[in-house]
Amino acid sequence: MEKQFNFHKNLVKTLLILYVFLGPTFLLKAQQSQIMVFDTFHGQNPKNAQTFQGLLPAKTKVTINLSQTSITDSVLSGTHALILFAPTKPFTTTEKETIIKYLNQGGSMLLIFDEERRTKLEEVGVNDIVKPFGIEFTGDIPARHNCGAIAEKSNICKTRRELPYSGGRSITGGEVISRVYDEGNYIHCAYKNTGKGKIILMSEGMAGLLLGRKDGERFSGSNPSDSKYWGKDSEAFMEEILAFLAK
Repeated sequence: MEKQFNFHKNLVKTLLILYVFLGPTFLLKAQQSQIMVFDTFHGQNPKNAQTFQGLLPAKTKVTINLSQTSITDSVLSGTHALILFAPTKPFTTTEKETIIKYLNQGGSMLLIFDEERRTKLEEVGVNDIVKPFGIEFTGDIPARHNCGAIAEKSNICKTRRELPYSGGRSITGGEVISRVYDEGNYIHCAYKNTGKGKIILMSEGMAGLLLGRKDGERFSGSNPSDSKYWGKDSEAFMEEILAFLAK
């Protein structure tokens, strides 16, 4: 009986010691923010970083930091994810190699691109970064103006999402998140697990800009000035994409 009492006494003492020494450490880690890097060195609009910060769930404790220099190991060190939103300036060979290494080591990335007249695929060189992981952008697709895109309910989207799409690309490889809402099996958004991290591609930028209207009409208009862009769920969709990126 005495041995059993001593055993429990020692167990309680051990647990108290672990709590005293490890508890604050665990609490500190829980309070630390994840860092996402939003690159602006390659022609991106920094205002989109502010928008994305507002869409992130507060409980994830994620901070989005702007990076206005070339992408290096030091820029990405200690960060959770890299965000590239419609880059227009070419990535150097060194930058591409740096990002690939970052992804191989467990970093994640959200890459939003657009149609050729806005973002030059070969010139900017983003496929050189993602192709080694089995996912990439295609050239422009023959989708009709203001056709929209659909994200079905999934482990990422809580319910079916109606999204804007008007002039863009498709994606090959990866797991589909959303499809272009027109003829042909064209992909609006897809992701690829890389082991410890993930790559998310979007083949057109309107959802990222939170465009699309509740009173939108598919195929209406012929240009931005006379179109009621269809796709009322951009904000909810981007909240879900960013929450998925933060995991």
